[in-house]
Amino acid sequence: MTRQMHKIWCTAAAVGTAVLLAGCQNGGGGASATSPSAASAPSTIAPDVPTSFNGCQLPQSVIDAEHLGYTGTAPMKSDAAVDGGIKWRGCIWTTYEGDGYSANVRTTNLTIPMIEANKGFTIAERVTVGGRQALTYHKSDDTDLRADCLLNAEMKGGTLELQIDNPASNKVTGTHDSCKIVEKLTGELVATFPPSA
Repeated sequence: MTRQMHKIWCTAAAVGTAVLLAGCQNGGGGASATSPSAASAPSTIAPDVPTSFNGCQLPQSVIDAEHLGYTGTAPMKSDAAVDGGIKWRGCIWTTYEGDGYSANVRTTNLTIPMIEANKGFTIAERVTVGGRQALTYHKSDDTDLRADCLLNAEMKGGTLELQIDNPASNKVTGTHDSCKIVEKLTGELVATFPPSA
């Protein structure tokens, strides 16, 4: 696993852990006193991630448009689960044969309100992507906001989550803003969603 892929996988796994620590309600019902905004978070979480989209099998039109590929014979799986029933299913893709950004493309049973309630993240922007509510955000302690960006777009039963890692050292995309990249890629993916998503 490359440094870039390891970073993108670990950061996304931390999202769920931080959501739990931020005081989202558990299935038992009571809100945590550690976060006043936790009361607005849903009291239940879907038992699994949305299945109407597979982050490991992207449409060929998107693969071609974004120069997506992977190292090895297939995209690297980035499935994860943390306490509280939070899950992710998807894969990490690279671009321009490793000279561009990497993207962790997954579905999760986390919702937009759960992410908004998480004090470990700073919301960059609330946007609409393909008619769906979405938000871009960063870990609150990130220092290079151009290089890393997360975006979650609503789906039935959770969200589509994309994380872009785009250090300045990337020859092809290193000067591009990661939040602009993630909005464009998400728009291309959402356009291919079935109506049931």
